[in-house]
Amino acid sequence: MDDHAILRKGLKMVLGLEPDLQVVGEAGNGRDGVRLAAQFQPDVVLLDVLMPGLDGIDACRQIKSARPETRVLMLTSHSAAQAVEAAVLAGASGYLLKNGGRAGLLRGIRAVAQGNSLLSPSVAAEVLARFTTLARKERERENDLLSGREKEVLALVARGLTNREIAAELVLSENAARNHLSHILDKLGLSRRSQVAAYAAQRGLLEPPQSGQKSG
Repeated sequence: MDDHAILRKGLKMVLGLEPDLQVVGEAGNGRDGVRLAAQFQPDVVLLDVLMPGLDGIDACRQIKSARPETRVLMLTSHSAAQAVEAAVLAGASGYLLKNGGRAGLLRGIRAVAQGNSLLSPSVAAEVLARFTTLARKERERENDLLSGREKEVLALVARGLTNREIAAELVLSENAARNHLSHILDKLGLSRRSQVAAYAAQRGLLEPPQSGQKSG
């Protein structure tokens, strides 16, 4: 589905040459695309991101909602990571750029038809960088939720210390140590003490053993 008639004709011609592929319909706008997808129930739908009436992201969401087994492959000129993220969240199985060539397109269609997912190589690095940045910001946001004392308690809990040992280490009452741990669990959305070590390790909050200390 694409709003450029010449491109649609070209795609139909290319795909028509493949013995294992069959074009059952084409549409110049998102609303017609959703309607035709419901009518023909294709295995794979090609969608552009920008289309009149209903954009490709919303069309993808509606197609997947009506028939989850239909695979959607976005074929577009837009390489922005935000567009890729929106497409994936809408249910798209793949995201290819129009300049990727005939062979890449055919591989992409067959890949998503078989249940695989893919990203155009030229957008994969940008998407990875975006998610890495978002993950870092999320870690920073979560870390900012904790007070300095709570961070100290978290590190000690992650090292396996009991509330009594934490209290001795930080010169606190055992009740105060217990309260700090309760606040940490609430703020981080954790439910058990055993989850703290995994949380701290995943976010690089564990300090390496100091010189002279035994590990393990």
